[in-house]
Amino acid sequence: MAGFSIHISGPFALAIALIGAILIYRDGKKRGMDTADMWAVGFFVGFFIPPLIGAVVVLVFYFQKRKPRRRVPYGVPPE
Repeated sequence: MAGFSIHISGPFALAIALIGAILIYRDGKKRGMDTADMWAVGFFVGFFIPPLIGAVVVLVFYFQKRKPRRRVPYGVPPE
């Protein structure tokens, strides 16, 4: 049976998880999500429970649930 494994050192994995959680938290706050902190914690924990796969799953769900960014329309000059 063939398989694969990913080996990441502890400090490097911690840095990746922390940076990802910070980015998710900031993005969620910019979009006005009340649960931005929970998504960040879910990503951080998901990164270590089932290594890497849990973080990817949480990230995919986050992208589906987040509010779309609203563009600010340019003003139309009066005629």
